[in-house]
Amino acid sequence: MKLRHVLFGVDPKYKKNAKYKDDESDIDDDWIVEHEENLKAKEIEKTEKKFTKENEKLEEEGKKAQKEEVLEERIAAIEDDFKQLAKERGTGKATLKRERPVEKLEDSIDKLNAKIKTFKLQMVDRDAGKEVALGTR
Repeated sequence: MKLRHVLFGVDPKYKKNAKYKDDESDIDDDWIVEHEENLKAKEIEKTEKKFTKENEKLEEEGKKAQKEEVLEERIAAIEDDFKQLAKERGTGKATLKRERPVEKLEDSIDKLNAKIKTFKLQMVDRDAGKEVALGTR
Protein backbone atom coordinates (compact mmCIF):
# COMPACT_ATOMS: atom_id res chain seq x y z
CA MET A 1 0.00 0.00 0.00
CA LYS A 2 2.80 2.36 0.91
CA LEU A 3 4.47 1.91 -2.46
CA ARG A 4 1.23 2.73 -4.26
CA HIS A 5 0.79 5.89 -2.21
CA VAL A 6 4.35 6.98 -2.98
CA LEU A 7 3.71 6.28 -6.67
CA PHE A 8 0.51 8.37 -6.55
CA GLY A 9 2.44 11.19 -4.88
CA VAL A 10 5.09 11.16 -7.59
CA ASP A 11 2.65 11.01 -10.47
CA PRO A 12 -1.13 11.30 -9.84
CA LYS A 13 -2.00 9.80 -13.25
CA TYR A 14 -1.31 6.34 -11.78
CA LYS A 15 -4.50 6.66 -9.67
CA LYS A 16 -6.53 6.19 -12.85
CA ASN A 17 -4.53 3.15 -13.95
CA ALA A 18 -6.58 0.00 -13.24
CA LYS A 19 -3.41 -1.89 -12.36
CA TYR A 20 -2.74 0.35 -9.34
CA LYS A 21 -6.28 1.37 -8.41
CA ASP A 22 -7.10 -1.49 -6.00
CA ASP A 23 -5.30 -2.42 -2.80
CA GLU A 24 -2.68 -5.13 -3.07
CA SER A 25 -4.13 -7.22 -0.29
CA ASP A 26 -7.30 -7.71 1.68
CA ILE A 27 -5.67 -7.37 5.12
CA ASP A 28 -7.76 -5.32 7.53
CA ASP A 29 -6.41 -2.26 9.34
CA ASP A 30 -6.64 -3.82 12.81
CA TRP A 31 -4.27 -6.59 11.82
CA ILE A 32 -1.87 -4.07 10.28
CA VAL A 33 -1.79 -2.04 13.50
CA GLU A 34 -1.15 -5.15 15.58
CA HIS A 35 1.57 -6.30 13.18
CA GLU A 36 3.32 -2.93 13.31
CA GLU A 37 3.24 -3.00 17.12
CA ASN A 38 4.85 -6.46 17.08
CA LEU A 39 7.51 -5.27 14.64
CA LYS A 40 8.21 -2.25 16.84
CA ALA A 41 8.63 -4.44 19.94
CA LYS A 42 10.98 -6.81 18.08
CA GLU A 43 13.01 -3.90 16.72
CA ILE A 44 13.41 -2.36 20.19
CA GLU A 45 14.38 -5.73 21.67
CA LYS A 46 16.95 -6.26 18.90
CA THR A 47 18.39 -2.78 19.53
CA GLU A 48 18.69 -3.44 23.26
CA LYS A 49 20.50 -6.75 22.65
CA LYS A 50 22.87 -5.09 20.19
CA PHE A 51 23.56 -2.32 22.70
CA THR A 52 24.45 -4.78 25.46
CA LYS A 53 26.71 -6.76 23.10
CA GLU A 54 28.50 -3.58 22.06
CA ASN A 55 29.02 -2.61 25.70
CA GLU A 56 30.37 -6.06 26.59
CA LYS A 57 32.77 -5.90 23.66
CA LEU A 58 33.96 -2.42 24.67
CA GLU A 59 34.54 -3.55 28.27
CA GLU A 60 36.53 -6.57 27.05
CA GLU A 61 38.75 -4.24 25.07
CA GLY A 62 39.22 -2.12 28.18
CA LYS A 63 37.28 0.85 26.85
CA LYS A 64 34.50 2.75 28.52
CA ALA A 65 30.96 1.41 27.98
CA GLN A 66 28.36 3.49 26.16
CA LYS A 67 25.90 5.50 28.22
CA GLU A 68 22.21 4.62 28.49
CA GLU A 69 21.45 7.81 26.56
CA VAL A 70 22.77 6.16 23.39
CA LEU A 71 20.26 3.34 23.79
CA GLU A 72 17.46 5.81 24.51
CA GLU A 73 18.30 7.73 21.33
CA ARG A 74 18.19 4.56 19.26
CA ILE A 75 14.86 3.54 20.75
CA ALA A 76 13.49 7.05 20.17
CA ALA A 77 14.51 6.82 16.50
CA ILE A 78 12.67 3.50 16.16
CA GLU A 79 9.56 4.94 17.80
CA ASP A 80 9.70 7.96 15.47
CA ASP A 81 9.80 5.65 12.45
CA PHE A 82 6.75 3.74 13.66
CA LYS A 83 4.89 6.98 14.47
CA GLN A 84 5.55 8.05 10.89
CA LEU A 85 4.14 4.72 9.68
CA ALA A 86 1.00 5.17 11.74
CA LYS A 87 0.55 8.72 10.43
CA GLU A 88 1.00 7.60 6.82
CA ARG A 89 -1.47 4.74 7.25
CA GLY A 90 -4.28 7.14 8.09
CA THR A 91 -3.63 9.76 5.42
CA GLY A 92 -3.04 7.67 2.33
CA LYS A 93 0.13 9.64 1.60
CA ALA A 94 3.54 8.10 2.15
CA THR A 95 7.21 8.91 1.80
CA LEU A 96 10.24 6.68 1.49
CA LYS A 97 13.52 7.13 3.31
CA ARG A 98 15.29 7.14 -0.05
CA GLU A 99 13.85 8.45 -3.27
CA ARG A 100 13.26 5.82 -5.94
CA PRO A 101 12.56 6.17 -9.65
CA VAL A 102 9.03 5.43 -10.82
CA GLU A 103 10.15 2.30 -12.68
CA LYS A 104 11.55 0.75 -9.50
CA LEU A 105 8.32 1.55 -7.65
CA GLU A 106 6.31 -0.14 -10.41
CA ASP A 107 8.59 -3.19 -10.29
CA SER A 108 8.29 -3.41 -6.51
CA ILE A 109 4.50 -3.21 -6.68
CA ASP A 110 4.42 -5.91 -9.38
CA LYS A 111 6.65 -8.18 -7.29
CA LEU A 112 4.43 -7.69 -4.23
CA ASN A 113 1.32 -8.48 -6.26
CA ALA A 114 2.95 -11.65 -7.57
CA LYS A 115 3.92 -12.72 -4.03
CA ILE A 116 0.39 -12.08 -2.77
CA LYS A 117 -1.08 -14.15 -5.60
CA THR A 118 1.25 -17.07 -4.91
CA PHE A 119 0.52 -16.99 -1.17
CA LYS A 120 -3.22 -16.94 -1.83
CA LEU A 121 -2.86 -19.90 -4.18
CA GLN A 122 -0.82 -21.75 -1.58
CA MET A 123 -3.51 -21.12 1.03
CA VAL A 124 -6.21 -22.45 -1.29
CA ASP A 125 -4.08 -25.50 -2.14
CA ARG A 126 -3.47 -26.23 1.55
CA ASP A 127 -7.16 -25.99 2.33
CA ALA A 128 -7.99 -28.27 -0.58
CA GLY A 129 -5.31 -30.70 0.57
CA LYS A 130 -6.80 -30.80 4.06
CA GLU A 131 -10.24 -31.56 2.66
CA VAL A 132 -8.87 -34.36 0.50
CA ALA A 133 -6.89 -35.78 3.41
CA LEU A 134 -9.94 -35.69 5.67
CA GLY A 135 -12.15 -37.17 2.97
CA THR A 136 -9.96 -40.22 2.38
CA ARG A 137 -10.19 -41.52 5.95
